[in-house]
Amino acid sequence: MEDKKYAIITGATSGIGIPTAIGVAKRGYHTTLICRNPAKGEALKQRIVAETGNHDIDIILADLTSLEDVSKASQCYIDSGKPLHLLINNAGIINTTHEITQDGYEAMFAVNYLSVFLLTTQLLPVLKSSGNQDNSSRIVNVTSEGYKMARRIDFENINAEKGFKTFPAYGHSKLALMLFNLELAEQLSYHPVNTYAVHPGAVNTNLGSGDNTILSRFLFPMLRPFFKTPEQGAATTLHVAFEPKADGQNGFYYASSKVRKLGKQAKDSVQAKTLWSWTDNRLSKFYN
Repeated sequence: MEDKKYAIITGATSGIGIPTAIGVAKRGYHTTLICRNPAKGEALKQRIVAETGNHDIDIILADLTSLEDVSKASQCYIDSGKPLHLLINNAGIINTTHEITQDGYEAMFAVNYLSVFLLTTQLLPVLKSSGNQDNSSRIVNVTSEGYKMARRIDFENINAEKGFKTFPAYGHSKLALMLFNLELAEQLSYHPVNTYAVHPGAVNTNLGSGDNTILSRFLFPMLRPFFKTPEQGAATTLHVAFEPKADGQNGFYYASSKVRKLGKQAKDSVQAKTLWSWTDNRLSKFYN
């Protein structure tokens, strides 16, 4: 039986994604990077090979603002016939301006939640078949304490069109991700797959830096000296991905490599089921 392990990482070419990908490759995993920019993907691949000696690095190109791209990326991996033992949903964005994707969704909600839902659920059969009773497959959803900025999912204002504000919209997308992790954990109760939510902390990355606003020009640069390095930010993701004691901790929430309590809005199983049903209905065309 083959002992080789396989992993997928989204958002690997910037921020905490880089040390995360390097850390996974160091463990000997056949690592697939899902990224948008081919040049950045190839540069990271060469860096990983040079730093780890692991040549088993693949690239799948996909723009996570496009649900069609996300679906094609998952199908590309499925068609490869490779197993999957670790899925790290690391990609995330924070926008200081209101943007709508080609699918008609607010961009942060699309990338931080919808793309994760679609990619993960389409890859679930592979994750389930790759895990076993002694060594479950793992899903790591990189989220944020920012979910606490939202009290509930506002189905009447999913696209934040009623007065867009950066942090409330960001928190809304991250609460959706937390509720996804909650419901996913319940659905995986009798399968050899564990799912986790991870808060990396405030990390010095280029999130939010692409917009010419007061937040991006003044606030973010002013706060960056107090942020974690990308390596420090990736530490909790890597801990959850490989810590033997985390096996069986299905649905747990981690920060600073320790289990943390969930806010009540992230424990609302009724809302989690409602959101799952709403999302499943919206994305149904990708499962036919």
